[in-house]
Amino acid sequence: MTLLGVLVAVIGVGIVTRAGQLKERKMGIKAEEFNLKKGLLLAVMCGIFSAGMSFAMNAAKPMHDAAAALGVDPLYAALPSYVVIMGGGALVNLGFCFIRLAKVKNLSIKADFSLAKPLIISNLLLSALGGLMWYLQFFFYAWGHASIPAQYDYMSWMLHMSFYVLCGGVVGLVLKEWNNAGRRPVSVLSLGCVVIIIAANIVGLGMAS
Repeated sequence: MTLLGVLVAVIGVGIVTRAGQLKERKMGIKAEEFNLKKGLLLAVMCGIFSAGMSFAMNAAKPMHDAAAALGVDPLYAALPSYVVIMGGGALVNLGFCFIRLAKVKNLSIKADFSLAKPLIISNLLLSALGGLMWYLQFFFYAWGHASIPAQYDYMSWMLHMSFYVLCGGVVGLVLKEWNNAGRRPVSVLSLGCVVIIIAANIVGLGMAS
């Protein structure tokens, strides 16, 4: 039943994607460049690399076990491994930023800090907020992961990724991004979100049985 839930989630994501296409057509938004091969290659690469966090979590299981052996609550046992996992990601991002600064001449840290002080402060606060929100998704992911039976570990990442799509759709509706899209795209989006919720319940029932 859990694999059925995965299939239903894929269908739900497909429906939400279709809703996005309908919205763009209705609002007259056209892609500046369309290249199917590049798009598919990028989608596959993003799928593989975005799963890197899941691979890292599995590789860090000895750290989770060590934390649990020291008496750390199972809900928080995964958190120490984030120092290594996210630290590695931070170093890669930092390195890429310096490469861009070296190659792109119109980018400059000095120019960024020459902006008005209130703007610099707001930029720093917004980046800190973005980082905190990004971290919190994995903080709560660790809670959910700890509650999933060991034989279904892989399902936690599937639920996490499908809920990205669900939350994106719901937030888009709440922020009124779909107001001028018309009834049909919104209906298709709502259907996709409902299908994803159904998929999560199917997976839950499968793990419980």
